[in-house]
Amino acid sequence: MREAPRVAHILEATVGGTGRHLTEIGCELAGLGIPQEALLSRRAEESFDSQAERLARAGVRLTWVPMTREIAPGADLRALWLLVRCLRRSRPDVVHTHSSKAGILGRAAAVLAGVPVIVHSPHAFPFQMRVGRARRALYLALERAAARKTTCLVAVSNAERDLAVSIAGYPEKRAVVIENGVDPEGGAPPEEGEALRQELGIAPETPVVLFVGRLVEQKAPDVLVRAAALVLARHPDALFLLAGAGPHFETVQRQVARWLAEGPPGINPERVRLLGHRQDIERFYAAAQIFVLPSRWEGLPYAPLEAMRAGIPVVASDLPPLREMVVHQQTGLLVPPDDPEALAGALSSLLSAPEWARALGRAGQARVCERFSLRRQVEQLALVYRTLAR
Repeated sequence: MREAPRVAHILEATVGGTGRHLTEIGCELAGLGIPQEALLSRRAEESFDSQAERLARAGVRLTWVPMTREIAPGADLRALWLLVRCLRRSRPDVVHTHSSKAGILGRAAAVLAGVPVIVHSPHAFPFQMRVGRARRALYLALERAAARKTTCLVAVSNAERDLAVSIAGYPEKRAVVIENGVDPEGGAPPEEGEALRQELGIAPETPVVLFVGRLVEQKAPDVLVRAAALVLARHPDALFLLAGAGPHFETVQRQVARWLAEGPPGINPERVRLLGHRQDIERFYAAAQIFVLPSRWEGLPYAPLEAMRAGIPVVASDLPPLREMVVHQQTGLLVPPDDPEALAGALSSLLSAPEWARALGRAGQARVCERFSLRRQVEQLALVYRTLAR
């Protein structure tokens, strides 16, 4: 076995954190001398364009394979056959699948192609989603079947690893934790935040509450809008910025118009702005005072790490993965999920105590540097590849 094993990543869900995860580890692993290819969903070829360019420049070979998001037996069989062909041609030492759909198709393809090492990163399991009982049972059965063929599961949090072992059937010895990381030196300087405020017409004294994420059920934007209405009744000078696109964008727009209009008199609906997808998201962290993430389920998301790196406190749902990242009343505040009143109370407490908020932000910044660095993440992953390939 050569010193640097050849790795093939397979990913269908290229939007959001999973696409970023693959891009960052792919580029960093290439810098460590690990040859890689990435088999990606053709439906995301256009939206993944800039990240694909980064991977290609780093030396990662890209192949686009038609994969659908939903279960579609005919299309799935065609995708499986194409994945098998690709893997038989490139003969990688390790296949690393990411997220649910690619996790099932990719692991099946790796078995059929005779790949000796199969690694999987769930990025949250599909049976965690709010789906019907029958579909949840199907997702769980598929994951348990795939677990038997998985050499190693790489979880992004201890909570995800515990779920894999206790529910999805992974043996403890074949499940490891490698937390997501960010570059501690990255981010935008304060002057970029000031420039963004000027561009958006935000006064210097206006406190900004920032949400970054896809507008999907998982991230609970409806809970955030309800909480915003409550906060603005107490802090009418606050401004909520929601940066992100997604299938619920128009629904959230309607909720903002309706719920803020139905709230206490005097609330200005323009104090909640939906910005859509932004390429300059680091500038928003530099312009904000509080970051909020009211998710219903998570793996280990990047957005809170970026906020902590920027030195702003995080208010998030009290979920086991987020609990590993945000230390309650030390780097931010945790509240029960699906509880707009509790979320509003936490946000209001920080808006009423800006010095405390800044202290929490400084503590979060130190925590990112100590525990959640991208370099640490990639070195641990490279060690897993090398150890398994030997």
